[in-house]
Amino acid sequence: MMAFRKSLICLLLAISVCSVLSQNDPTCKTPTNKAGYCVAIERCRNIYATIMSPSPPEIKHLNYIKRANCSRDGVARRVCCVPTEIVQLPEDCGTTSYSKLAWANETEPFQYPWMVVLQYWQYGMIVDLCGGSLINNRYVLTAAHCVQTEFHTKLFRVRLGEQDKSKPIDCIVYSNGEKSCADPPVHVVIESMVVHRAYRKYSVLHDIALIRMVHDVAFTDSIKPICLPLPQDVRNLDLPRYIVAGWGMTENQTSSNVLLQALMDVVTVPECNRRLAEHGFSGYLSEEYHMCAGGKNLTDSCRGDSGGPLAFYVPNVGARFVQYGIVSAGVPSCGKVSAPGIYVRVSSYMDWIIRNMRR
Repeated sequence: MMAFRKSLICLLLAISVCSVLSQNDPTCKTPTNKAGYCVAIERCRNIYATIMSPSPPEIKHLNYIKRANCSRDGVARRVCCVPTEIVQLPEDCGTTSYSKLAWANETEPFQYPWMVVLQYWQYGMIVDLCGGSLINNRYVLTAAHCVQTEFHTKLFRVRLGEQDKSKPIDCIVYSNGEKSCADPPVHVVIESMVVHRAYRKYSVLHDIALIRMVHDVAFTDSIKPICLPLPQDVRNLDLPRYIVAGWGMTENQTSSNVLLQALMDVVTVPECNRRLAEHGFSGYLSEEYHMCAGGKNLTDSCRGDSGGPLAFYVPNVGARFVQYGIVSAGVPSCGKVSAPGIYVRVSSYMDWIIRNMRR
């Protein structure tokens, strides 16, 4: 009966809305007796906007929210939300089919299935210049400077399910000779892009953008979304270290065919400002909008493409990978000096992300 009811709701709504709803979202009735789903309060756009508003909510709105409470195991704050208001961020995110946690420089297939390559037309050739992260079946999160390009460079598509660019198919070869191979990478043309309206070219402030692909993509073992810090308790976590991954510039000033990873220690923003100034960086970073991180032995953000994710496993959401930063900038001498990399603080932009994702 529950499956039939969910199917009926989907018939009454746009299919794209239903495609992002988790199969685990229980059905329910809203206070106005409309069909809905029981979801975390952060996923219900209109209710969440009400409680996050700078102005105190009206009594009638508070009463509605109280009456919208529904029953769902494992979710602390939940409400019955109409499907058209449910945030399009999948709960089944941040999981990997890679069977072990290792800190080798080079990654393995299936390890980071949310990694995205941004591809551009430049002087008549296709070039890879930035990275991004898959956040649902239609959207990629990246840096604004990866979208606002020079006139001779045009972003036109994304490449999903990639690990080693030199191979048509990525495989793990086991000691007994058996192989586990991923599907071939998928190219998807870009439909539209949204850049934060306060971003200014060559700035590290509000360096965030959303890319909408021309069609939904199917999730596979090598194409999966990363989690974003949507619940408030996850946003407020203070992790000591993160992982950055990408095909970006190495210490030899060359890009890598194989997806690289690096473990990065957190650097406080005041310390980051001081250390970057020593290397000629003239900007100023704020605690609200920026993060800084750096690794040992000259490991810095050059190991990750601009626009790529800074993330780590979070126990609060079932040991899933959650993205906390976007690779934004760093000192020019990649891997030559010990200087932290600059990242966009994703938790400060969650409301912006939610508002700008269309169904």
